[in-house]
Amino acid sequence: MDALVSDIHGNLAALEAVLEDIDKRNVKRIISLGDVVGYGPRPVECLKLVMERCAFSLLGNHEYAVLRGPEGFNPIAVEAINWTKRQLTDPDLIFFLSSLKAAKLEQNILYVHGSAEDPLMEYVREAEDHAQFVKFVADMQRDFQRFDLCFTGHNHRAFLGTPDAFIFPHPAWSKFHVKDKKLYICVGSVGQPRDDRPQASYATFDGDVVEFHRVAYDIERTAREIKAAGLHPFLAERLYLGQ
Repeated sequence: MDALVSDIHGNLAALEAVLEDIDKRNVKRIISLGDVVGYGPRPVECLKLVMERCAFSLLGNHEYAVLRGPEGFNPIAVEAINWTKRQLTDPDLIFFLSSLKAAKLEQNILYVHGSAEDPLMEYVREAEDHAQFVKFVADMQRDFQRFDLCFTGHNHRAFLGTPDAFIFPHPAWSKFHVKDKKLYICVGSVGQPRDDRPQASYATFDGDVVEFHRVAYDIERTAREIKAAGLHPFLAERLYLGQ
């Protein structure tokens, strides 16, 4: 069984809680779908844990921004990226970031940070109107030729995206049989969930069943670390709200 994490965003308290939860399960490998850094106060420690614990990690748009510059980011995110870059003085960490790719294909499964069409930057979002949903279905029919499942992060909200609908898990409905289906599977965010639930989010997959997990962590600890680092207070406030 695999555990899939994404969007840790320098939140060490959340990552440690998720890893502790993973260690209680029959997990053979952990996969990171990118954005280990950005926003949060402990990028160095999070990167080192991902390097140690994950079978592989993908390039997220925040890693890309650290390497190439935060083009198109909002001012708070730009400030956090520039702060993060100043913390990453270890050549081994820079080499690790530089070696990351935004997508990895294994048999019938594609792993991306963003989407199948744009693995780095594009968000997979629930369509706001019928025309957008028609386009989403057409994109899936075009892109999902070499693979069946596409695991993704970036969205900060766990869901299954199917040609029929978007399905959002909740505590009483968190296990889904996905074998022989064509699906986007967003695993949510470890370090900055945005579904109005502050608990860290990740998923497990055993080849048939995807299960979504939520893990409580010490938000107050991360908020204190954000304040101590001099990062924007909004980055702490949003954690309590799951936004």
